[in-house]
Amino acid sequence: MEDNGFIRFEGVREYLPVLELFEIYRSQTLVAKRQANERTKGNNVLRMEAILKHYGIDLDSADITCFASKTGAGIPICDDWVAHRGCNEMRQARSIFSKAWIKRYKQLGIDTSYFSNWIALSLEGVQVTPFDANRKELDTIRSKCEALKESDKDMYLMYALAYGLGLRSSEIQRARFDDLREDFDGNKLIRIHDPKSGGEYQDRPCDPSWWEQILSFSTGNDAFIVPVQEDRITREFPFFLRRICGVVDDRPVHRLRKYCGHRVMRENGNNAFVASKALGHSSVEITSRVYVGMPTIQRSF
Repeated sequence: MEDNGFIRFEGVREYLPVLELFEIYRSQTLVAKRQANERTKGNNVLRMEAILKHYGIDLDSADITCFASKTGAGIPICDDWVAHRGCNEMRQARSIFSKAWIKRYKQLGIDTSYFSNWIALSLEGVQVTPFDANRKELDTIRSKCEALKESDKDMYLMYALAYGLGLRSSEIQRARFDDLREDFDGNKLIRIHDPKSGGEYQDRPCDPSWWEQILSFSTGNDAFIVPVQEDRITREFPFFLRRICGVVDDRPVHRLRKYCGHRVMRENGNNAFVASKALGHSSVEITSRVYVGMPTIQRSF
């Protein structure tokens, strides 16, 4: 039986193979404004597979009843994982059992009672570490990276996209010159395709100075802004930031993105909403928690 392009099964599919459930999750699209993109859903499945394998579940032969499995002490495996491994990986894996997906599984006739422990699982909120900006570090980064404009144009553009516009490494790899656009009011934007937050694309407002600087390097509307092998962005550039600029962060390119958010927020009246839109965060709350900083107290005399 067809239902808006999907197959609706009659009766209850009690012994659906686990791998078939994962394929349904990866391949189907919910009728919703925001949802995980293909890459994120793939990562969520990998997390779930790792958890199930940890408890000795053979994915090739297991069906969905395995989600009701318990340890020898009678503890549901999802609760046991959180108790010993924490919430981060579990949070990703449990995305497979969000309210919207449970509704979809029921429409397909899948018996969701085996997922009850996962649905009821209580997880702590995401722990966000406030960004600790360092003026000396930033001055060094800017000095060393600005020098790249003459010696290594591609690496300079990596810096411009990360620090100037706040792009992630994966977004730098996909960025094209025709993604740089203007809206009706003349605001400078960059279109991010297949964004982390979900959806087909996301338009982010940009610092006009950096937007124009990057566009000045254009050699063709549909050309990649940084037309290099992936290793240059994911290995060489981080190495440059660590070795030459002295960045000690585990994710040096992402630290440039954070400096972008820090700069945008402070240059726009400490407005977390503006920074949130520029970075493509899913909520202003996340931005506020990352860039909380110290308030500026005006002189009294």
